[in-house]
Amino acid sequence: MNYTSTIINDQKSLEKLQQFLKANKLPASDLKLDESIFVGYQDESKQLIGTGGLELYGATALLRSVAVDERFRGQSLGKTIVEDIIAKAKGAKIKDLYLLTETAHNYFLKKGFQDVLREVVPDVIRQTTEFAQVCPASAVVMKLTL
Repeated sequence: MNYTSTIINDQKSLEKLQQFLKANKLPASDLKLDESIFVGYQDESKQLIGTGGLELYGATALLRSVAVDERFRGQSLGKTIVEDIIAKAKGAKIKDLYLLTETAHNYFLKKGFQDVLREVVPDVIRQTTEFAQVCPASAVVMKLTL
């Protein structure tokens, strides 16, 4: 499969990202471009087929918005996205990467993430919209130390 990736850095691209995430049943209304890195992955016809992103908080970040269009699942695009986003986190000098998931727990365990108790998550992450409002209390919190 051929695809390209681009950093999402304008309002029009952000709106396309939000539509894509909503179609893939992920939260999107609280996404912002400031202090964030979001990447869109497009097929040859420039259609968005995957996304991933980071909300940056100093040396800590929240992994967000990892999604693959249903038609392209099972083709290792998700693996590529996660590896790309982790590389971007390292490039941004992130030390601790957190995420919340309801559906991909085992997948992220295989990527080296570990379960953590909500109580030990830094305040800066606990105060994010995703953590405090968007994801339900049933979502698993995971951490990867880079």
